[in-house]
Amino acid sequence: MPPRLLLGALAVVLLGTAACSPCSDGREFSLSLVKDSGGESSPVTAAEWFAVHGGVWSDIPTTGWHLIGNPGSTTDVRSGSMTLQVLQGTDGTWQVESGSAPGC
Repeated sequence: MPPRLLLGALAVVLLGTAACSPCSDGREFSLSLVKDSGGESSPVTAAEWFAVHGGVWSDIPTTGWHLIGNPGSTTDVRSGSMTLQVLQGTDGTWQVESGSAPGC
């Protein structure tokens, strides 16, 4: 086999590996809320508000949010593969406290 062909095959394998490596890690964030009041009227509206105004990631979906699991003083909402954890404040309103998205 001429050296040129072997090098070309190796380059294809390396490029394929490099393209997949960013997908291996998920993303997470957590916020320290200053107040436990003054949020939104429901977990879903809190997620929608946060998607537009939160400033953590630019790719948080603005629509399609729905409750997952059992609602309580904290609950999870999901849109696509993104999950946000939402906390109910002392005044009964909701705020996003953390979130995560899988790598791939």
